[in-house]
Parts: sequence; C-alpha cells; structure tokens
Amino acid sequence: MVRVGLFISLLIFANANAADIGDQKTAFAFHADNAFLTERVNLDDKPYSTSVDTVQMLVDELGYEEPVLHVPLVRSFAYMQHGENICVLNKIKAPEREKKHLYSLPLSFFQTQRFYQLASMPPIDENLLNKDGQLLSVSKVIEAYSEGFIVLPEYYSFGEKIDQDLKQVSREKILRVANDVYYTRFMEMFAKGKSNFALIYPASIYLSYGDKIPVEVRSYSIAGNPSHVSGHVICPNTPQGAKHIARINAAIKRMYSKAEFIAAHTRYLPTQDRQNLKVFIWQKVRELMLGE
Repeated sequence: MVRVGLFISLLIFANANAADIGDQKTAFAFHADNAFLTERVNLDDKPYSTSVDTVQMLVDELGYEEPVLHVPLVRSFAYMQHGENICVLNKIKAPEREKKHLYSLPLSFFQTQRFYQLASMPPIDENLLNKDGQLLSVSKVIEAYSEGFIVLPEYYSFGEKIDQDLKQVSREKILRVANDVYYTRFMEMFAKGKSNFALIYPASIYLSYGDKIPVEVRSYSIAGNPSHVSGHVICPNTPQGAKHIARINAAIKRMYSKAEFIAAHTRYLPTQDRQNLKVFIWQKVRELMLGE
C-alpha cells in the first residue's frame, strides 16, 4: 500500500556529533516519484530493485525508518523552488537541475538506457546508425517512421544529450506516461500497438521480465551516450540543504565499502552483464574517493 502523506524526518548536524542529534533538528522530507520505491522502503527486508535497495541502505545508514513520500517530480521541484526542505531520491544529473539544486554522490549506478523498437517494424535503416550499429539520433529515427510513436515518462531526464535530442521529436509522436508507471506500462503499450519505441534501462527490462520479454523487440545503444549513468539525491541549494547533502554523502561513502552495495546492483542483471557493472562501480568509487 502506498503511504501517501507520510514524511521522513531528517536530522542535520550543526556543529554537533551523533550524541547531539536530539538537540538540533531540521525537518526534511524525502520524495520519490517511483511508487515501487515508496511502497517498499522500510516495509520489508526483501531485495526488490537497485533503486529500492540502495535507498533502503541509505535510510538505514541515516538511522531512519519512516517511508518516503510519493510525490510527482514536478511538484517536488516546485516545493524546493519555494524554499521547502525537500530532497528527491535517485535522479540522474541534468545541467538545468544542477544550476538550481545540490547533488549527492552517486547512490546507484545503471547501464545506460537503450532504444527499444518493436520487432514487427522494419529494422532501423543503416544510414541512421554508425559503423558500430548505434543510433546516431533518437529523434531522426522516430521521425523516419511515419506512424512511429515513442512512449516517454512525463518528467524525466535521460541525460543532456538525449534530452536535447528528444526536443526535436514532434509532440504528436510522443505518448507521455506518469513516471511511476512508466516501466510497467511501456511493454503493455508495445503489446497493444500503441507505441513502437521506448527508452528503457536494461536492468528494468530484466527486473520485470527476466529473459522472457512478452513482446519481441530490438534494442540499440545510442552513439555518444555514456555506458553507465548514476542516480543521486537532490536537495535544495540552501545552507540547510548543503548540510543535509554532507550527511547523505557521509552515509553513501560508508555504503561504498560494503559488499551489499555491489550486490544491490548486480543481482538484477543477466549474468553476462554483472562483472562489467561491478568493475565500473569499483573504478568510479575509487575516482570519487581519490578526488576528494
């Protein structure tokens, strides 16, 4: 059951140590637009997904037990713009967001999204691919199909490159779906022929269907896209927000040293992809720690 309306109270140190937590408090709310996350964090101990499991590790490190508040992303950002103490979980970096908000260290890592196409459609023409078979432009592929439609979440950043590319897609070719149901609805829309294309993380496909995808699809990587992306906690660009980010970063650093952090990522991937992601996380964490 989604616990709408429940806030997680977050305590911030202000020249204090752990023994002083009860003396100096600032109320924060953790927001997420992912219903699966808000339903499951702190409600059971069973692993569910990388997003859920890493957030569970974070709230455990911070010492909090309350569920996260389920709020549409656009509303969470509006709250932060009005100075409210809101922190949003598991979002990738985007230049416009970075201008206005503060980001934590990476809380989760994923293989970057791939472009999925119904296999009943003609394959993508070679002049729209590079020599490695990668898409040169998502928008040009969609526009090349007169009856092609792509399903996308309402408020989501796929990263600067793809976000800019998607702005070139005609509005009538985009079917918007609420963020919290996107990963469960896109395959249903494929099956009913309501959409031909989607941008999906491989881990989300594997989590939902394993090796038995109900609709035959092709998938393409995107030229110039990074191989992996990371999810972060976003907090307001305020003195209190900065203190909270500092506490979150300290907790995330402790998570990095635990075997469970790697397991929270690799258990949701096909066997052949696990080692690559494990090596990538080790390298990235090493870079982050050496860079400080």
